[in-house]
Amino acid sequence: MTILDQPQSQFQTLEYASFGERLLARFIDLFILLIPSIFIPFIFPWLYYALQEGGNTGATIGKRAMGIRVLSVDGKQIGFGTATGRFVGNFLTLFTFFIGYLLMFFNARNQCLHDMITSTVVVKNRTQPYVQTPPPSRTMQQKRSWTNRVSPAETHFVEITPEGGRHWHRTSTTEHIKEFTLWQLTDGMVDLSAEFGETNYAEMKEFAAQLMRNKV
Repeated sequence: MTILDQPQSQFQTLEYASFGERLLARFIDLFILLIPSIFIPFIFPWLYYALQEGGNTGATIGKRAMGIRVLSVDGKQIGFGTATGRFVGNFLTLFTFFIGYLLMFFNARNQCLHDMITSTVVVKNRTQPYVQTPPPSRTMQQKRSWTNRVSPAETHFVEITPEGGRHWHRTSTTEHIKEFTLWQLTDGMVDLSAEFGETNYAEMKEFAAQLMRNKV
């Protein structure tokens, strides 16, 4: 059990980077920045981090060397603005006498202070599920939707695609639609077990995990 967060779902696909991986990545980046920062202080380091972490790879040279990258907490690529926020947030972490870095030991997502401020996480590029499960059947691989007709007047319907998922709750008088990301589903932030049962909910999470693995 951790202090700031609950343990992650057993179907989680993305593994959070360790303290050692992040520390080595930081040393590599600092070595690269050492000389340029003497001639162009602040601006060069800012652009170095913001352009790379806010780009398609989501990682600086140091992070790529360690096989890790930055994502938003809902599993999406961050942009230049959020990457800039992470860079500035690092100074706040330093002002706490490095306590901000140690926060990653006390939360489930291994977030430092600047990660929490910008709602980002650092994850491993090569991901494996925490619990090994048998390969999904062909039927499950093709399945993208689940329906539960509670009564003639009430129906729950879920559709999952590589872009995310939708949950429709229809009654005889109303219809509610809730959208969610694949990350939120596999991370347990979206719980559909009450509407569809534990077995179907587990299928949804594993199917979402498949799609996420294909995208990484």
